[in-house]
Amino acid sequence: MRVFGDSHVFSVKYEFTTNPFNEKGLLAESWGVFELWVNGKELCNSSKNNHEHTAYEWNLYHLVEWLGENLPIILLDEEFPLPVQGKTALELLTKSLEFDSDNDDEFDEWFSTKQDWEFKHSWFSSRGGSYLPEVYFRRIGNQIEISWNNEDLYAEGISFPFITGVEYVPIEIFDTVLKNYIHDFLKMLRLKTECIDEFEKFSEKVL
Repeated sequence: MRVFGDSHVFSVKYEFTTNPFNEKGLLAESWGVFELWVNGKELCNSSKNNHEHTAYEWNLYHLVEWLGENLPIILLDEEFPLPVQGKTALELLTKSLEFDSDNDDEFDEWFSTKQDWEFKHSWFSSRGGSYLPEVYFRRIGNQIEISWNNEDLYAEGISFPFITGVEYVPIEIFDTVLKNYIHDFLKMLRLKTECIDEFEKFSEKVL
């Protein structure tokens, strides 16, 4: 596997594998295994019906696209956009669910703001049909808070070894590891793809 960072602090590991489906194009060629390590915990492996845990494997196109679009936002955005109190992203999101209003426009605006923040700080909306854990990335001063909540996330008997939790990573390490991963992913994908036009458009989007 190609490795970026230290798994005892923050690390990404990946490798391309054979696509098991009859897919075509750049999406198909991006099929691979992905690991996210935070302070010695690998967050992406899962098991089905309590059988042996397996690594996350899917079209990695989706993850890289989300990271390319949202990493700059995560690195700069320090404020949760709603006036609620909480020490972690999970607490803030839980508190924001308590909001209620008889004014439909006010109610819709509140939950639209919450959802927009979630889209930009969690990759879950870009899982592309895969069993991706629900992980949030939030800047806290000079650190990135990485929190997750996978309790009853999927109805298909999918479980994760680390159900809920929060860890902190120095922002410069987080930034360097993910940017190195994105650049390497693009380099290796370019070497294997014949979909040059599609690759160029994708590369422009995530860099």
